[in-house]
Amino acid sequence: MKHLKTIAGGLLGAGLALIVTPGCQKSLATGDVLSPGTAAFSSVSDSALIAYKNSAHHPFVGYLVADGNDPAAAVDPANSPDSVDFLEFFSGRDGYRPDWRAAQAKGTRIVVCHFVSDAYFDGSVNDPNTPGSTKTTPTSTSTYNHWASAMYQQHIVQDSLDGIDMDIETGTLGGEVPNATCLKNLLISVAKYFGPNCTSANTVMGKKPVFFFDTDGSVGGGVDGSYYTNYKNNYDYVLFQAYTTGSHYWSGSGTSSFGPLVTAYGLSKLIFLVNGDSFSPTDPTVGNDLISYAQWVVSNNGAGVGAYRMSRDYNDVPSFTYSRQAIHIMNP
Repeated sequence: MKHLKTIAGGLLGAGLALIVTPGCQKSLATGDVLSPGTAAFSSVSDSALIAYKNSAHHPFVGYLVADGNDPAAAVDPANSPDSVDFLEFFSGRDGYRPDWRAAQAKGTRIVVCHFVSDAYFDGSVNDPNTPGSTKTTPTSTSTYNHWASAMYQQHIVQDSLDGIDMDIETGTLGGEVPNATCLKNLLISVAKYFGPNCTSANTVMGKKPVFFFDTDGSVGGGVDGSYYTNYKNNYDYVLFQAYTTGSHYWSGSGTSSFGPLVTAYGLSKLIFLVNGDSFSPTDPTVGNDLISYAQWVVSNNGAGVGAYRMSRDYNDVPSFTYSRQAIHIMNP
């Protein structure tokens, strides 16, 4: 097998191309491209893909949004580009577990997104450990250990998935996480079961469960800034919703506005997301944003990029055109 850098160079983009030893058979995969007009080979072994994903490179995060607004094939993890590092289940999921395992066999890690308002605090009426409780208002001393433990049992132990994404953005504080103090306690509890500093017993593919801090940067007048900075070692990555399209968008204007984000979050864990709601075969706006973000990451030694509703990029021709190009740009 070639040196790892050679392997990575062939893999990146479609997640399929590879310089292989003479004993491996090369075959063209219809529709798999690194960029328009560039064909890729499909004879990449799972072990080679895993080796690439374990190497130093720029990661790509893709959300699969199963809300019925895209073809079922678009949200099938097995159909996602092989070199995607992380897939996110958001608003439903492909219910056929062998599809999950097919993606995971390639080293792709699958995480589940939760709004912070989903969580319940210890002792609440929603806490299965305290049936019959009438306590409904969390206090500054409330913890969220039971919810974090339940999510760990569900996603890691029962479903053999790979982690959790806590969506922390404007309007998501509510339910039983009503304020900044409770948010801090929730994130501390989740870090006991997910992320680099977790003490949970189970690992997936020999790795600790992933913990993503997912934000648009405008919660509570800087809440996420302080709770990211003060606890950043608890998170694998911060996903920033750098949306310039759609009805919910960031106040910035693309890469020219990345400076304050780098100041707030640093470069090493900052992943820039585009709004894949706007992926369209007839309108390249969001696709071009994704390409420019990938180019910026390379030029500035950043972490990586990703797409909310990457699944809609399935509708481009060929499928996942822009996602594949972004990966190839970051990891040529």
